[in-house]
Amino acid sequence: MKNQITTNSTRFRILVFCITMLFVACVGVVASVQAGLLLSATQQIAPPEKTVEQTRKNIQVLRGLPESQLFTLMNFVGDSLGVQCAYCHVKNGKDPKTGFDNWIWESDDKPEKQTARRMMQMVLGLNKSNGADFSGNAVTCYTCHRGHTEPVGAPPLPLTTSAHEPADAVATASPGPVPTAEQVLSKYVTAVGGEPAATKLNTRSMKGTIEASQGRSFPVEITSKGTDKYMVTITTPQGTVYQGLDGTTGWTKNSRGVFPLNPGQLAQIKTAAENSQVIKVKAPFTKYRLAGTEKIGDHDTYITARTLNDGRIERLFFDQQTGLLLRKVLITNTLLAPIPEQIDFDDYREVDGVKLPFIIRLSNVDTFFSSTRRITEIKHNIPLDDAIFNMPPPAAQPAAQPSPRP
Repeated sequence: MKNQITTNSTRFRILVFCITMLFVACVGVVASVQAGLLLSATQQIAPPEKTVEQTRKNIQVLRGLPESQLFTLMNFVGDSLGVQCAYCHVKNGKDPKTGFDNWIWESDDKPEKQTARRMMQMVLGLNKSNGADFSGNAVTCYTCHRGHTEPVGAPPLPLTTSAHEPADAVATASPGPVPTAEQVLSKYVTAVGGEPAATKLNTRSMKGTIEASQGRSFPVEITSKGTDKYMVTITTPQGTVYQGLDGTTGWTKNSRGVFPLNPGQLAQIKTAAENSQVIKVKAPFTKYRLAGTEKIGDHDTYITARTLNDGRIERLFFDQQTGLLLRKVLITNTLLAPIPEQIDFDDYREVDGVKLPFIIRLSNVDTFFSSTRRITEIKHNIPLDDAIFNMPPPAAQPAAQPSPRP
């Protein structure tokens, strides 16, 4: 029971921040969409994050991994093998009080879990001893398994061509000159309307819906002012959830009360506010580098990359023809594998002289956190009082009732 409560609380904290990031077209991190929509009261206090061996039993390989990364990493492993949690872990029915699956995570009863430990040790060893040979691309579970429990060890037959037999020559157009990262980013700024047009739009209100797996769909409203005042409102069957930023302080309000955000959550909501802007990259552009090209659907793209202050790798994909931002990928390096999060921007429309995406898709290694935001209305320069972004006062506690006379 205790393990299950801990599991649900952990998943809930992760979910809260992933959804808010989705609301503002970023990574995605952050209001939630299930029974866990209400913030845990434990978030009122923000101690330093513990590692998994401090919070869980029988951790043998992933010692030192932050607790917040555990479920994301386990989903990455499951996706790599095409399996779910029960492949390695023991499930003992459902808890009658909560209705959730009762997992005995520390159990070693399944031989697959022992195999997984050995495979993780192998991956860690390979990356430690041969990392220089992988050109910056770490070996992961997916490197060999590709969605199967058995590693893929040979190319599928029949082949169209083999190593000694050259493919038929195909006439291709000579590639044009390759732009610099600064040129790609400058073209993007122009494509969305330019700095002067974006600066004129001081406030913004966006309404729409957010859709997720299991048929979840909720109305959402995003309100922002300038570059550092921001609020998300999501209406759920459990009540309305608010999450805001007043420029320096971040907070959440729900039926359980009002809670300040811890430093990590505050950094995430500030990033979310930045990504709600028309221009989603900041000058100077010298910190970016050109990282190649890639095709997304029918669109040829240029890729720019940079390392963020928190160590994550950010990769931006810009349409070579229009200059618009089509995709953003954030890669978090963990103890075992790099974990990607992808955001796709679609259905750009012109609103008040700038172009904004009306469809934003967040893809996560855990499909529960993958969602689509569909905007139906955007308004600019509406009157907004700065006070709406301030953290609300805590709800008044009911007066204590006198004890009855004996």
